[in-house]
Amino acid sequence: MSQMITYAESMQQLKTLSSIGIKEVILSDKRFSRIAKNEDFEALALKAKELKLKVIFEWDVLLTDRELLEAIKTFESLNHKLIDAVRMQDPGVAQFIFEKTDFEMHFIAEMGNHNLSSLKTWESYFGERLTQMVLSNELSKEKLKSYKKELSVKLEILTLGKILLFYSPRKLISPLLDEDRFEDYISAIADSEESPHKGFPIIQNRHGTFMFHLKHLFLWDKLPELRDTGIDIYRVDLRDTKDFNILKKLNDLLLGIGSIDIKSSYPFSVIRGYFQTNKSDVLFKKLKNYRIQRKDDSYIGEVLECQKSSYMALKIAKGKKLHINENIKFINPEGKEIHASVLWIRNSNYEEIPEASSERVALIQYMGGVWPKSQIYKAQGESSLR
Repeated sequence: MSQMITYAESMQQLKTLSSIGIKEVILSDKRFSRIAKNEDFEALALKAKELKLKVIFEWDVLLTDRELLEAIKTFESLNHKLIDAVRMQDPGVAQFIFEKTDFEMHFIAEMGNHNLSSLKTWESYFGERLTQMVLSNELSKEKLKSYKKELSVKLEILTLGKILLFYSPRKLISPLLDEDRFEDYISAIADSEESPHKGFPIIQNRHGTFMFHLKHLFLWDKLPELRDTGIDIYRVDLRDTKDFNILKKLNDLLLGIGSIDIKSSYPFSVIRGYFQTNKSDVLFKKLKNYRIQRKDDSYIGEVLECQKSSYMALKIAKGKKLHINENIKFINPEGKEIHASVLWIRNSNYEEIPEASSERVALIQYMGGVWPKSQIYKAQGESSLR
């Protein structure tokens, strides 16, 4: 029977896990974890041992050579008697655990290991030491089912929790803040410049910058199909909600106790991701917003900046010109068309000019509904805005 595993970051969460009947827990701290905020692994591990929980130590950060050497020194200072298994995704960390320890190994193959050949290679290399492998949430249920037949180790997938979209080892938020401000953990919200999508959660910590999907992954309403894949471990990540009452409901579902609606009370919007089917290739032509792609017929240029109630800055395309009183049409990133007549034109020195020349920046009157990245075209007939 498949089992559930989750993270704990407090003593109370550990007690909840034990009371539910969950046997294993993922513990770490911010020195080794991409996401964790705490730095009290040993205190939590001691409590987990008291509660008879198997402790899985997560070391999932990606490291440079220098960082790896420093992390190894820190790891060696930990009480290894509190650790039953180590999960990692950096091959250098995995090699260290493989060569220098006798811990049970759980390899995180979520990134860059989507094909069966790579997964079999890791399984063969680490041999009996590798007891569990974490698969990508970009694999469809059919892929998961076929991989389960080919691999001998236990397989784990994320079934509830936030989805990582982007990672950079660089600190991308700090440069936007005051120079004298330093924080070990910064959270922010990002908007797309090429689409109306907004609200992407971003965090920056000592390990870099991470951007997550707007919605959380949720597969529990497809439990029969999930079971059909043969996947052994269902990972649940509640570090954003901290509501461990959800775990009791999920555990009841696993045990077949009633039919419980969890999705409606979950505090985030959810998606099934690629579980039903992986159609990522269908999206290739949508990687760029077609609404703001240049169309040469009657094309004039692009909006660079908008200063509300004052002006708009336009970049005139090569070989094109813009005249006063010319009828133009804007197409904004949402695809909405705004028609107008050019009432005045100024250059970058804010001097009035009769026309804007090829490859120059020009200022014209501000119009609502027009944003940066909006495209400009010649329009026929009278304008609807003046």
